[in-house]
Amino acid sequence: MPKSMTGFSKIETDSEGGKCYGEARSLNSRYLEVSLRLPRSASGHESRLRETARRFVKRGRLDITIKWDKGDEYGAMPRASEEAIRWYIDLARRLKESYGLKDDLAVADLLGFKDILVYEEKAAPEEVLFSCFETLLSKLNEEREREGALIKKDLLERLSKILSHIAAIEERFPEAIRSHEETLRRKILEVSGAAVEETRILQEMGFYMERLDIAEEIARLKGHVGLFTETLDSAEEIGRKLDFIIQEMVRETNTIASKSGDLSISERAILIKVEIEKMREQVQNVE
Repeated sequence: MPKSMTGFSKIETDSEGGKCYGEARSLNSRYLEVSLRLPRSASGHESRLRETARRFVKRGRLDITIKWDKGDEYGAMPRASEEAIRWYIDLARRLKESYGLKDDLAVADLLGFKDILVYEEKAAPEEVLFSCFETLLSKLNEEREREGALIKKDLLERLSKILSHIAAIEERFPEAIRSHEETLRRKILEVSGAAVEETRILQEMGFYMERLDIAEEIARLKGHVGLFTETLDSAEEIGRKLDFIIQEMVRETNTIASKSGDLSISERAILIKVEIEKMREQVQNVE
């Protein structure tokens, strides 16, 4: 089943320590690109979170934002920096000794100095962070699979049209060959005269008709259509493979159009190419 490379998901989960908010957006890209915006307290988990993202998404640009609401009305709580306190006390002692100062350093004075109080963000528990992250990506994949099902439906409809055109080409091909043979025979007789041997006519016709034979191209094109259909049911990453099959379908269709020399067959080949190009646009969005 194909997955679309584009999708969006948004979640809000409650836990004992607070709320986790997440947004994920995926876009088309040739390779996997992961961009994370995390709370400062979660920066130490970035590497593991990227690995988790790679399990859910194989190709495309992935933008993920995670926010953590601590759930208390005061936000981050202050903590005294003992290192800063020791530095200021030592500075005050040296100033007293150097300049004969008599006043002692009071607690109120310390609290007014810069960097004495530091505010620490309350971190989301690790299990909550990863649960929120995986839930967000699971919902994203649900959306990508939903859109992928629509893409598959459209591709199958276009494949059906292509098979219909191929069937029409196969039906027309014998008549086109007979028409070419009659025209060629007439021209050979006009150039060589009525006395030319039948063997010579057949030989010349054989050389020419061999260049018009599109039976192999038709068979290969039908084979590519079958392989494309099978690939759509694969559980693996299929976008690149589908794109390659489309290239081969274009190649065979171009050859049919150029070799046939028949207006009806050429028109059908053009209609096939129109469907293939529409398929190519859809495949560009498949993971």
